[in-house]
Amino acid sequence: MFARALLFLFALVFAAAAIGPLTESKRHDDATWSYRFCTRRIEKELLLQLPLTPEELPLAAADPFWDRDTVPAPHRALVSRAVLRECGERPVDHPERRVALAVAVLAGGGFLLYWLLPYLTILRCGLTREKPVEPGAVDRHGNPVVCLVAPVRRLAADTGVTVHAVLFNAGDDTANAVAFGHVGRRYVELSSGMEDLLVKDPPAFDAVVLHELGHIRNRDLDVTQGVTALWWAFVTLVTATFGLSLTAYSAQDKNLRSLCVQLLLLTFLVYAARNSYLHSRELHADAFAAGRSAWGTAGGTVRQALDGFLVRIAGERPAKRVDTSAWPFATHPSPARRRASLARPALADEFTRWEAALIGCILTFAANLVTGHSLDMQMFGLRIGVLDLEGIDLNGVYVWSALPLLLVAGPVIGLGLRQSVRDPGRFPWRRDVPFARQAVIAVFLWAGTCLGCLLYPGPLTETPPHHRMPVMLWQTLTGSPALGLAVTCTATVGLCTLLALGTEAVALPRRPALLLHGAYGALVTVAWFPAALPAGLRPYCYAVVLALPLLAAVPLVRPRRRPPAGGVHHPPVEAEFGRGTVTGASTPLRTRVLVACHLATFGVSAWALVLTGRLLAFSAPPAPLTLVKTLGLLLFVLAVAGAALAPDDAVFRRRVHAAICCFGGVAALACLEGIANGTLSPLVFLTLLAPACAVPRACEVTAAALYDLRHRRSGVQRPPGSPPAGAAEPAGASPMREE
Repeated sequence: MFARALLFLFALVFAAAAIGPLTESKRHDDATWSYRFCTRRIEKELLLQLPLTPEELPLAAADPFWDRDTVPAPHRALVSRAVLRECGERPVDHPERRVALAVAVLAGGGFLLYWLLPYLTILRCGLTREKPVEPGAVDRHGNPVVCLVAPVRRLAADTGVTVHAVLFNAGDDTANAVAFGHVGRRYVELSSGMEDLLVKDPPAFDAVVLHELGHIRNRDLDVTQGVTALWWAFVTLVTATFGLSLTAYSAQDKNLRSLCVQLLLLTFLVYAARNSYLHSRELHADAFAAGRSAWGTAGGTVRQALDGFLVRIAGERPAKRVDTSAWPFATHPSPARRRASLARPALADEFTRWEAALIGCILTFAANLVTGHSLDMQMFGLRIGVLDLEGIDLNGVYVWSALPLLLVAGPVIGLGLRQSVRDPGRFPWRRDVPFARQAVIAVFLWAGTCLGCLLYPGPLTETPPHHRMPVMLWQTLTGSPALGLAVTCTATVGLCTLLALGTEAVALPRRPALLLHGAYGALVTVAWFPAALPAGLRPYCYAVVLALPLLAAVPLVRPRRRPPAGGVHHPPVEAEFGRGTVTGASTPLRTRVLVACHLATFGVSAWALVLTGRLLAFSAPPAPLTLVKTLGLLLFVLAVAGAALAPDDAVFRRRVHAAICCFGGVAALACLEGIANGTLSPLVFLTLLAPACAVPRACEVTAAALYDLRHRRSGVQRPPGSPPAGAAEPAGASPMREE
């Protein structure tokens, strides 16, 4: 939990620091150029007037057209005094001060928002404290008045959780509860619908309140609200910087605007990673609530009450409402996954493919960002006296500056892969050999690293000179950035998986296993960058990286003992309810049409990969419109591939719809660009409209064919007359939320 928060913190701090060098004022830039022109003029005048030195006399005698190009050493003091007298003091820029100011604004704004967000929530929602109710009190209609404070206080006392105040939201008539607050002040908000829930279903009321108390007990509020406050402070900083670039103050307005657009993409990545992390905390809060007993009932009924409450609330939501919990970056997991985690609590720590992609993307984005400012670091070292002119290398890359990111992202990846081995999640029938799930994680990790390099190109994808050590290890193995990153991600996932299998085979205790996998993940991630390791320790580092998984894999060759006959057998539980039936999505078409559809799908996929590879091959940032179109086309291909790998009909349809939306957005941007440039006439537009509409349909046919082929091989058939998969699945978001 805290490792992910540190990764977000370092990424945002490095991004804020990158703003400093580009926020040079126009006045200082003009003064610098004026000083340069004045210095050059004075030097040219004095070079013609100063007498020749003994070293220059033979040169002038040998060549009548000889002319000075540099100031001789004996005359440098005279020239310096003349420059100082005519041009004044040399204007010195201090970008490190602006870097410190940006980081201070981010840290100060984040801390201020962290402290003020609870009070702003109380004012925004109009929350009030419920007045104490006397025993036997009735309202004006003669109904007994229900007090919500006493049950919450009782549950908090039973669980050992300190609650500062119980607030009441009269404007929300749903059965909902929210925990929020900062250190020292924890609040529990109850909506007006909780009164009816307390009267009609007390165990469900206890389950909802215990879920929110679980957030307080697990310290989720500190991490979540801290990251949220830091995120809002960063968005404000980037927005203010973008507005500054539009004024006449900035000297590098175009570069600053381009950087702000890229940093806004980073804010989306951090927000999505934060939401993916929130899924795990919601499942942990459910586990905390399910492990408690409800008031006045037998133990274990909270689990049943929570499961029934999720089903009932999800079924009561309007059918036309968009199910945001099905989105990959929603703040809450789907009710199906929450119900599955109640049956198998290990799902709470599941390392999902989206988390792997987002962590890889943030890592490469921030690493390119910080290593791309190596020249600014050298200038700062020269100014403070750490470096001299001989130690300045214009092509040098300070890879060690990315070590904070590597030392945090490595344990997240290592521990996540260990959890995937311990609990395969969606592949419960492959518990002994979880390579299918690990392969999916490796693919998404590779896609995330490529996307990070695409959003912010930098030293990670540049080809270093022959005389210089490469930034990443793959650059010595292959010249293709995409292929090199694929090799790196595959090797990382494979080595961490092998180590996890070995530690599980010997039943290593939990705490030593966590320390081992966290340290090994950090070591593997640092090993990606050989320039960050000292020359003397480099061979030993690679020896440990390769030898440790091999030693851990030795117990795997020994036969495992079978469980005793009387042992308890836990049937596998699906991670997603309603995997169910198989659709007949692929309509009967002629062979030629099917071949044409498959060829069109293959062509679009190859085209997307080629465009992505071209963008990765160039170090200069691409045009924003080109970047958005390429990303949209790549997301279209990934959505089609995800539809082919869908576990059920509902997921298949959602992914197909997402693919069509991505392709439609790309086509719309291409049309707008063509119309704006004058290269697309109405006749050409009407001519290309039909083929453009046929491409998503062709890709859908290919995905449906692969989808049906997968499920026919697995023996899953749709019974006649059965409803489509996902029809019985309740649509709706989780009723419990956290701000």
